[in-house]
This record gives sequence, C-alpha cells and structure tokens, in this order.
Amino acid sequence: MPKKKIFNSKAIFLSDKVRLQLQLIPQYPCTLVEAPIGYGKTTAVRECLVNTTYCVFWQKVFSESVSGFWLAFCRQFRELDALQAEYLRQLGFPGDSTTKEKALDLIQSVLPPSGVIWVIDDYHLVDCPEVAGLIEYLLWNELPNLHIVLTARYTHFINLDEMALKGYVNHIQKDTLELTQADIVAYYRLCGLSPKDKEVHWLYAYTEGWISALYLLMLSYQAERAFTAPPNITALMEKTVYAPLSDEIKAFLITVCLFDTFTPEQAAHMWQTGGSEKLMEKITGANAFIRWDARSGTYQMHRIFAEFLRGIFEQKTPEEKQCLYRRAAAWYRQIGDYILAMTYYELSQDFEGLLTVLELDQGHSMHNEHKESLIAYMESCPAPLRRVHPVALLIYAICLFSYNETERFSATCAELSGILYGGALDKETVRALSGEFEVLLSFGDYNDIEKMVAHYQRAAELLDRPVAFLDTRGGWTFGSPSVLYMFHRAPGLLDNEVKLLREGILLYDRFAKGHGRGAELVMEAERDYLRGDFGSAEIAVHKALHLAGGSKQEDILLCAVFLQARIAFCRGDYALAAYSLKNLREDLERGGWYNLMHTMELCNAWIQLSLGRKQDIPQWILEGDFFSSRMYFPAMGMFHIVYGRALLVCGEYAKLLGNLDYFLETATAFPNLLSQIYAHIYAAAANEKLHRRNAALEELRQALALALPDGLLMPFVENSDLLTPVLEGLSHSGEYRNAISVILKLYAPYHQAVLEMTQDYFTEKRPELTEREMEIARLVSQGLSNSEIGTRLFITNNTVKTMMKRIFEKLGIRSREMLRQYIQSRE
Repeated sequence: MPKKKIFNSKAIFLSDKVRLQLQLIPQYPCTLVEAPIGYGKTTAVRECLVNTTYCVFWQKVFSESVSGFWLAFCRQFRELDALQAEYLRQLGFPGDSTTKEKALDLIQSVLPPSGVIWVIDDYHLVDCPEVAGLIEYLLWNELPNLHIVLTARYTHFINLDEMALKGYVNHIQKDTLELTQADIVAYYRLCGLSPKDKEVHWLYAYTEGWISALYLLMLSYQAERAFTAPPNITALMEKTVYAPLSDEIKAFLITVCLFDTFTPEQAAHMWQTGGSEKLMEKITGANAFIRWDARSGTYQMHRIFAEFLRGIFEQKTPEEKQCLYRRAAAWYRQIGDYILAMTYYELSQDFEGLLTVLELDQGHSMHNEHKESLIAYMESCPAPLRRVHPVALLIYAICLFSYNETERFSATCAELSGILYGGALDKETVRALSGEFEVLLSFGDYNDIEKMVAHYQRAAELLDRPVAFLDTRGGWTFGSPSVLYMFHRAPGLLDNEVKLLREGILLYDRFAKGHGRGAELVMEAERDYLRGDFGSAEIAVHKALHLAGGSKQEDILLCAVFLQARIAFCRGDYALAAYSLKNLREDLERGGWYNLMHTMELCNAWIQLSLGRKQDIPQWILEGDFFSSRMYFPAMGMFHIVYGRALLVCGEYAKLLGNLDYFLETATAFPNLLSQIYAHIYAAAANEKLHRRNAALEELRQALALALPDGLLMPFVENSDLLTPVLEGLSHSGEYRNAISVILKLYAPYHQAVLEMTQDYFTEKRPELTEREMEIARLVSQGLSNSEIGTRLFITNNTVKTMMKRIFEKLGIRSREMLRQYIQSRE
C-alpha cells in the first residue's frame, strides 16, 4: 500500500537566490527588499533571521503617521535601554540636522557589540522625505552595529542608486523574489505535492512566480485535486481561504480586520462574545495569512488577507461599520492612544466620543502633523454637539493658536462667546467657563501685556481652580530665549511692561499651575542688562533662576541662563558663559526637554557670532531655515536677530539688506520692538560695509529712536565691531551725541573682553590632522563610504574606521556631516 502524502500548506520555502541575498544582511548598513504585495518579503526576512545572533527590532508600519512611526521605534528600543528609549521618545521624530545628530548619539551609545538588525516591515506606508531622510542619515554615518532592513512595495529614496553603488544598500527586487519553475517544484514538494511538468509550466505561466498566487492555487488543488484558473486573486482568496471557514470565524475576522496586528485583549474587546482565543487558535492553525508573533505578543495579518477582509467589511451596512469603528475607538481610548481613538470616532461619526477624547488629551498629542485632521474633525462635528462641549472648543482654539490659524482661532472664540452668553447654560457653568474663556482670550491678545493682564484679572475673579483646557506640560516662551523680546512692543513703555508682566504672572499663576513662573524676573533682568546695568541684572537673574528652577519651568530657566552667559561674556569670562550653556543643555536633555534644543543652539550661536566666529554655527541658522527648527512662529523675530548677525559675520551684506523688509515684517507682526531695533542696527552695518553711508546713518537713526526711550544700549554695544564708524559719523553730525558717547564707552571694555577671549580660547589651532587623516577627511566630505575609501587608498575597512575615530577625537566632532562642514570651512 503506497504511503499517504502529508499535505503541509504552512511550509515556508525560500529560493536559493533569496536566501543568499538575505544572508548578506550583516554586511550592509541597509537591505531593501522591494516588491509588490504577496511576494513573500516579510516571510523571507523573518525566516532568515530566525537563528541570528543579532538583536532584532521588528517594527511593522500601519499608517503614514511620522510620529507614530517614531513612537513604535522607541518602544522597540526599550529592549536595549529603557532610559535612552524615553529620551528618544521625548526628542520626537528627528527631522532636522540638530535632532538627527542627537538621535544618532542616543542610538549609538547603547548599540550592543553583537549588533542590532532593525526591520521596518511595510515601510512604504510611511515612505516620505522626512523618514527617508532619517534613514539616509543613519546610513551615511555608518553605525557599525546597526543594520536596517526595509520591506516595501515601493520607496522614494532620492539617493538610492548612489547608496547601492557605494555599498550602503543591498537592493533586493521583485525578480529575485519570483520563483522559477524549479523553485515551484521545490516549493510544492516541500508542501507535499508533486506537480507534473505540464502543471508546473502552467503554474509558472499563470502566476509568473508570484508565491501568494501559488499558495492559493495549492489550497485549491488540495480541495479539488486539480489546478484551475480563477478570474482574479480575490476570487481565488474567496474560494480557497475564506469560503471554507465557519460563519462564526468569518464574523470574527471581520471584527478584527481593521487592524494589521492586534493583541488577544484587543481581539476579545472587538469580538465581545467570548471565546476569541479559541477562534484564533483555529484560524492560525489552518491559515498562513495570520500568525502569532510571540516576541511582540500580537497576531499579525498578511496585508493581502487584510485587504480582502476589508473589502467584505465595506459591503456591510453603515450601522454595522460604525458599530465596529466605535469599538475600535473605545479600545484606543482605553489604552490612551487618543490620536487613533479620534480617528475611529470620526469614522463612526461618534462626535460625542471624539470631543470627549479631545478633552481627555487636552490637545497634548495634537502636533503639527495632526493639524489638518483635527480641523477636519471639528468642522465636521455638528454644531449642537460643539455647543455642549465648550471645553473641547477651548482646547481646539488653543491648538489653532499654536498652528498659527488666526482666522479659525478668532472664529472659534466668537463661537465660544455665543455659547457662553447665549442663555442656554446655568449660571455656575457660565461663571466657570467664562474664567477659562478669559484665559483663552489672553492668547488672542498675546504680546499686548496690558490686555493680557486684564484677561487674567477677570479670569482670577471667576476661577477658584486651575483651568481645565490648558495643557501646562509644554513650554511658555514658544522657544524664544528672551522674555523681553516677547513682550516689549512700544518705545518708552518698557518699565511699565515689566511692571505689568509682574502683576500678570502673579494672576496667571493662580490657574496655570506654575506655568511661566519666573518670567517676570527674567524680563526685569534683561531690561537692566540692555541698559548696561550688569549688577542689577545679575541680582534679578539669580532670583529668576531660583524661582524657575524650583517650579521646573525649563524654558524660563533657559532664558535666565542665557542672560547669565551674556553677562559673563561681557566681563570676558568665556569659560563661565560656555560652561553655563553646556551645563544647561545637558540638564535639558536629561530632563527630556528636546523641544528646546534649537533654542539652545541659537544661544550658543549668539555667543560665537559675538566673537565674530562662524565656524561652529549650525547650518540651519546659517541658512536662515527657521521652519526646520522646533521654535514657534512668535519666536521667529528672535531667530532673525541671530540670523542677521550671522549674515554680517559671513560678509553677506547684500543678502541681509535683501531680507530687511522680511525681518521688519516679522518683527512688527505682534510687534516685537527688540527685533526691530536689531534689524535696523544690522542694516546700518551692512550699508556701511557696502559704502552706503547715508543709508547707514538713516538706519542707525531709526534704531536709536526705537531704543533710547527705554535706555537700551547693549544692542549697539554688541554690534559696535561693525557699527563704530557709523556711530562716530552720526555723533560728529551733532545727533545723539550723549547716547553714542555712552555706547562707545561701554563698547571699550566689551571690545577688550572679546579680544582677550579670542586670544585665550581661539588662537590655538585644533590638533592638526596628519596628511593621511586629511586625505580620508576630504574623501568623507565627498560622500565616499568607508569601504570606498579603503579601496581608493588600498587600506582595510578596519583601518579606515580606526582613523575615522582618531579624526573625530582630534576635531571634537561626532558625525560625518560635522566633518564635511569642517572640511568646507577650511577650503
């Protein structure tokens, strides 16, 4: 009696060419497996990594959300170091050179010697310039213990061909994954089938080596003992996988098909009838399209099967679909994922649930990438529901303010006013909400301290508790390193503005849980400093440090330390200035205040540019790229103060004058008088350098007219290295003689301090690179990889790595990008 063949449809087959390519994963910084759906990309990678000695991070992508992608990576990273993973989470997605460099440091610091393989499955779902830029950055920096594997239907890497040519990427494409006729025979035999030659020819012609179609045809053959051609893959899926299932399992699968992966608890929540674990055992035992992943504790559904099930789901009645969407929303609300909860509440048209979640979140999760979604949700929300959720409207309004959506902000404030005073609410509710509303209106009058204080006074009369809508976990300064910059708006009113802010902060503190505490003292200290009264400034700044530090107001603390550094700089104490800023940056990073990283770079740039140095200024500042930073629009004028000085130091006088109207337009938006003063000072210096003395004198007159009513002298002192001839010229004409005399008197010790600091700290050259090291550094700046450098110079890859480490140590740098900037600055 012949032995009965055992049919095993779950057998995993990899062709020799696929296996050989995937065995090279540890030899490349990146392996890209790119092919259409159903070519076995995920299965092949997973199978090849089963016995690896590397630590494997398996990250499956579910959506286009960049922040969601980053959070998922941080969760994976916890396996190596929970603290560093939390720092990465707080850093947020690194979309610019500053945060990329910090992310690189954090990742590199904990990579184990055994190495990490980071698999990004279904990468195409999040493929965008931001994520592609991060991956390219990691690849160019050649972390020896990190290997990235991408499975994707398609990608849009701009430099893919170059990266593949230089050995950074092993690009495995569709032709490698297609099964040959010999592969089909081997695959089917592994599963217990022995197709005839004629059948193999037909299978290859029909499927073109597409393994998913071959799998489904194999299931069909098991049932019918013959290979037949269905009209399409959907019909084949229906016939071979879905139709044989029981009605209960079919109904269960529809309830979970919204998710590509899900936990047992999530499945039980969606099913609600009980017995979901037993159903999943039956499904995974007979179906290769859903598998249990013990490492992540989730069931994972193949994209082909998920899309097939979603097609059936779409045929359900609107009521049935909304019911499942509502369950999914409730699940995400339960686990605190408010973004996805709102997504599913919107799909279910349950705006009551959506507004409730917005209130729970207080807008904390509503980053700029969620702006369009949030606006769409709220504009779709029925007006009657909006009226009974005024707290949600308050939160929505403050989000609109942070998005710089001024017209929508005003419209929402008008809507809230109508709700509060329309007569439908009881007296106590109106009183409490009116207090909250007054706080909101203070943001609408931002920068006009008198009006803001009036709102605070009315809020204090109405509220006996902290406001419910305001998320005080974030910063207070919008990323500005100066409080005086934020609130000084008119000549001659500075003393009154300082007084009003002192009163306002005392009121604001009652209902804002310490948010912004110490800002009034920083503004007072800045006023004294700008008048040249360093002693009074130092006393006030110490008070501010004590108050802000004790209240954990890190952005206020930053403003205070920055002023402290500027005072130390004026006295020639570069060591104290540099140490203060360095120590603060380390403290901020330890505390996870990565939203202030760009502000810290702005502070450091201010000090370096005051010395006339451009070498260590971040590229985003030199290029005037404010929008790549994490500073908010109200801080743009402060950025322009630093950027304008950078243009002068770099000798780009015409460019500065070309930007002058833009600088002044930004500075008058709120307005910010300090930014206007510096803009006119810079224009005077630039015109003088371009031999336009009359224009220079006119710009200087405008600057003095704005600054002197409040006794502000230091902006002129700080720039007298470029401004002295114009100041002297104006004085000789009989204008502003006394003021200019005081400015030049203050400039004399300032100038001497700059000369001494330059001599003490910057005349000694950095350790010189040897001829060989410089040769390698130049090749790096040209974009060559370590292996290409080794080939060019006839040295081993390990020798290149050793010399690269030595170069980095000598120059005090941490990345190839910084090395490129160093070479460019020399040549």
